[in-house]
Amino acid sequence: MSSIKPRIHKLLDALNEGVFEKEHTIALSLLAAIAGESIFLLGPPGVAKSLVARRLKYAFKENNAFEYLMSRFSTPDEIFGPVSISKLKDEDTYERITEGYLPTASVAFLDEIWKAGPAIQNSLLTVINEKIYRNGQFTVKVPLKVLIAASNELPAKGEGLEALYDRFLIRQFVGCIEQEFAFDRMIASTKDTEPNIPEKLPIEQEEYCKMQAEAETVTLHYTFFELVHTIKRTVEQYNTQRDANLPPIYISDRRWKKIVGLLRTSAYLNESPAVNFADCLLIHYCIWDEVSQLPIVENIVQQAITESINTYLLGEKQLEQKLDALKEDMKAEHSLREISDPAIQVVDTFYHRIEGYRIAGNLLMFASDYQNLKKDSNRLFYIQQDKFRPVNKILKTYDFVKNRSIAQKDIYSLRKGNRSVFVNNEEYPLLCYKDCESLPEPNEETSTPFEFRLQEVIDLLQNMETEFKKLSDRENGYAREHLFLSTRQKADLKRILNGTAHIIENYRNELRIIAHAHEQENRDY
Repeated sequence: MSSIKPRIHKLLDALNEGVFEKEHTIALSLLAAIAGESIFLLGPPGVAKSLVARRLKYAFKENNAFEYLMSRFSTPDEIFGPVSISKLKDEDTYERITEGYLPTASVAFLDEIWKAGPAIQNSLLTVINEKIYRNGQFTVKVPLKVLIAASNELPAKGEGLEALYDRFLIRQFVGCIEQEFAFDRMIASTKDTEPNIPEKLPIEQEEYCKMQAEAETVTLHYTFFELVHTIKRTVEQYNTQRDANLPPIYISDRRWKKIVGLLRTSAYLNESPAVNFADCLLIHYCIWDEVSQLPIVENIVQQAITESINTYLLGEKQLEQKLDALKEDMKAEHSLREISDPAIQVVDTFYHRIEGYRIAGNLLMFASDYQNLKKDSNRLFYIQQDKFRPVNKILKTYDFVKNRSIAQKDIYSLRKGNRSVFVNNEEYPLLCYKDCESLPEPNEETSTPFEFRLQEVIDLLQNMETEFKKLSDRENGYAREHLFLSTRQKADLKRILNGTAHIIENYRNELRIIAHAHEQENRDY
């Protein structure tokens, strides 16, 4: 496995010699061939669809090729070979002479495929799917690695072509040359040349079978299954909500199974032990039926990759839920500071009075400080005399830096009670109104200090960042050298990962704001 990717890369380079903007199509065709699947090329005449097949045959040592332009009048004899007259006459056996025809080809190209008659279609179904051909009374295993079909139109509705269309796993739109420099090179070239393939590059039959067997060992991460489930759900939703004039998207169970095989082959040829998110971008070639669906399925696949990364791999939903809970707690704490227990009296506008504490005068504390106290943790205070009303002694929050001159014996430990306060672990009631309503039962869910819950979310985000860094480095590096992704698809994956990075940055900023707000609200008055 360690040497397969450089070889396939060199093979693709050789096959693409003298080819203009068809490199990606040739790469997809080679992928389909090694996976044992077939590919359909849709595009106008004269865009080099047949060139793809002619080049692809050089990828294999046994490069028997068959090419035919279909018409309404094409007969099975022209595709599968003529009936042997001698066999029919001497042995009364209906058998075709298949040598040189599709049943003996390793690479086949059928142009204008939808013009094939029912007899040809039925035979093609078994050839493509089962790699067998029924020649008279015998069933022959065909060496076909890939059937490349082409047309400038999609199969007509109601003519029984759906089963044949479903056999083509990859469906690729092939257009004219778009870039000017490539167009200029094409028209300036004097003649079409055959590719020069080094002797060691073409794949032998034994190697071909080995590749297919080893590709089956490629593993599937649980996020891959979630990705597939997401695509299925989204497609079902689209089919339900689509306009009645728009065709539905149909993906058979057989097609899904073949898609998985294709992605495994892609990962194997790219020397990956598991299917990656980059490989999954190839799915959109396999699930569209109409040209109008191309941008739709492309978006569906990309959104599914995004959800699999964010939700299932990085745990965004868990982080988001805890962050939302944190925000609600912030609101609740703020509300408590703004609206104190109505049963507790507020004296001199700002304070609660502590009853029973042995001190000359009144012992007061800020109502907001009381609301900020926790029942399960202590905060430090010191007593300061009110310079405007000497009878009042005020508990102020202790700061290790600002108040370091205060003696240890003058520092008090406080925690919240039920309409009371514990001073140095001794409970003292607060001044309350008479006939006030009783307190509700305490909520155990909110007993964990806010700081702890904030740190928990920070830790989750840090884990998310760590996992994303590893994922991003791996996927970007993998996609950069991917054999079967187009330049645009590589950019799409980078954009998806950048989107996740942006989401993480937003979470980081939200936590900064929450932490800062919490610090501000708990600042000494």
